[in-house]
Amino acid sequence: MLRIRRKRPDHRFFEVIEPARDRLLRWASRASDERRQRRAPIDHDIFRSGHVVDAVVSDFEGRCAYCEKEIGTSEGIGHYRPLSIAYEAGEDNFADHYAWLAFEWLNLFLICQRCQKAKADHFPVMGGRRAPHLATLDEARSEERPYLIDPTIDNPSTHISYLATGECVSKRNTRKSITTIDIFRLNDEYLVAERRRSIAKALQVWRKSLETRSPLPEGFLLGGSFLGARREVVLRTLGEYGTESLSINRGMALRSHLHTLIDDGDSNEHERLIGAIELLETSDKARLITYQKRERNSLDATTRSSPSVRPVELWSARGVLKSVHVSNFRAIDDARIPFPRLRSTKAGAPCLLLLGENAVGKSTCLSAMALALLGTKQAQKLQLPYHELARSTDRKAWNVWGKESLEVVVEIHDSRQAAVFSYDPVRGRLDGTEDQSTVVLGYGPHRYFASARGRRGAKSAERVRSLFDPSRPLPDPSEWLKELSGRQFDEVTRTIRTILPTGDDDHLVNDRRAGICVLAQGQLTPVSHLSEGYRSIFAMVADMCRSLLDHWRNLETAQGVVLIDEIETHLHPRWKMRVMSSLRQAFPNVQFVATTHDPLCVRGMDAGEVIVLARNEQGGVQLVDDLPDISGMSVEQILTSEYFGLFSTVDPEVHLEIARLAEAELTHDIGEEARALVSKLTVGDSAAAQIIHEALSKYLRERERPLDGLSSRARSDAVAAVFRALRSSRAGR
Repeated sequence: MLRIRRKRPDHRFFEVIEPARDRLLRWASRASDERRQRRAPIDHDIFRSGHVVDAVVSDFEGRCAYCEKEIGTSEGIGHYRPLSIAYEAGEDNFADHYAWLAFEWLNLFLICQRCQKAKADHFPVMGGRRAPHLATLDEARSEERPYLIDPTIDNPSTHISYLATGECVSKRNTRKSITTIDIFRLNDEYLVAERRRSIAKALQVWRKSLETRSPLPEGFLLGGSFLGARREVVLRTLGEYGTESLSINRGMALRSHLHTLIDDGDSNEHERLIGAIELLETSDKARLITYQKRERNSLDATTRSSPSVRPVELWSARGVLKSVHVSNFRAIDDARIPFPRLRSTKAGAPCLLLLGENAVGKSTCLSAMALALLGTKQAQKLQLPYHELARSTDRKAWNVWGKESLEVVVEIHDSRQAAVFSYDPVRGRLDGTEDQSTVVLGYGPHRYFASARGRRGAKSAERVRSLFDPSRPLPDPSEWLKELSGRQFDEVTRTIRTILPTGDDDHLVNDRRAGICVLAQGQLTPVSHLSEGYRSIFAMVADMCRSLLDHWRNLETAQGVVLIDEIETHLHPRWKMRVMSSLRQAFPNVQFVATTHDPLCVRGMDAGEVIVLARNEQGGVQLVDDLPDISGMSVEQILTSEYFGLFSTVDPEVHLEIARLAEAELTHDIGEEARALVSKLTVGDSAAAQIIHEALSKYLRERERPLDGLSSRARSDAVAAVFRALRSSRAGR
């Protein structure tokens, strides 16, 4: 980890952030009672792309300030002092503490998505003493003693060291170094493996230059991932060669010293340096055991004294889904669905929306993911007839079970481990990953609202039950909400307000007589008296809050996977258009995977976040490739595109009549008007038009065959045919 020298940004930075900063400070200046049930109005998209990101990336030379991976502008920027903090016992700060520093230049750090997720809302300070509300950054720096290294103020090399084995270790066993390593998970398996390979390559280059007396490659130790780690390990090989004045923060001086050793040293000195490299590689393996034991004891003490350091029990709770691979599961023989790693220009976790004909396997994908992420210990508690999950080998019968094992594999970005669920129908054996991977919630297509005391299962398996049992109602959250008070009640209310169409003056009220009510436009209405659509959304969102709060203390930083079947159920068209955007805003670090038949729900999705499932010619399930860009499409265009595959939105009876005329053998007189219609529909006025129409008609006919399926190249083949027709028409002029 390197020391970062910050520069003053140019005028463009202030031009971009000024309007957003002014709006934020006006909100922050409101009375505390007015802010309790409202989230800070921060435009998080500013931190994903544009001039602000470019300016911060330049200061940090494109590397994450903590793990040192080279990310450039691809993963946005984070904050040293977070935009919200977790509730700590004894603290009286709002969750929005530090939010007013969102646009402060020196609070903006280049932090990769992995490290941002690991850090979340953690910002432990000595004695829990935080700067007061609306304190300037200078005042906060003066009053607080953070337990996280600030590489723009601290010199990280005095706190942290690196072993040739790839581990990051505390140099002097200080609380600041131990807490930083723990909170940012700088020693997770995946990161250590990458760091180890990078260090090994640097030592190999250094050794080769010594053996051959050749210059170091251009750029060696001047850029790339894990730069501080590579410099420090190479520097440690020098030992007795006058390294007192050298620092890993001065790359050019270090390179110059290495070149001097290569050029001026004799064969004996070169051999001693090569021996030092070998000794370091050997001794670091032994030192690792000592470091791990020492830091484990220190972490135990730190955890007891600092409640901010709270390890998450679920092994991939902070991970981002990479893909799901389903084999021999119900109607799916083999399908692999990829997840985007990041959103391109917007804040929030990447999500997926699954489209396709009925019975193509959309709901099956959700069920499969739920079982894999739950782990076999929890999946067994569902007590499902697992043999019925196996794929039928006969397309004309549903219960001719195959003998091949059904399997679901969910991969996680930046993790070598995957969540696996498998079942052998011959031996009746359930296998796969035992432990739950992440917080996973599932909601079936009906989402009925239960009576006042609807039960909610405590086990993780019960939180996905309705995906397998559509009759399972949503529990009434009223009793739970009544038990909340103070900051927790406000935390849930802020989240619910983000999704429900409430006005600026509307509130969620815990009324002594009527229970949980919505105060809208001066009217107090109990939740139980709201419309079915309003109640179902209210109950589902409240259930998400309740489940996530079992694992996380701050819903803005809570992470997990939520599976929703037919997300459009009970929603007014206006809600359908914003449901995905609202959910993402309410739970920005949660990954939502939903199915839908409604084009309005596609709003708010990025390129690559909408997946269309279709049947191929063999009856298997495949992903439709070559999908057009959905941004800017009207609803009718979405319906008639590859996303929904309708030939037209004309009245079906008219459509069928036109199709009948177009397909009829004209052996009898059907009238001049009908002939003209058929001519226009099927022929056109030129050779080019005929070829174009033939290509388009063939493509659209293929696309409307739900059982025979659609060739993955159907759309591109049709476009190519049109192009050839236009080119031949032009050449014939």
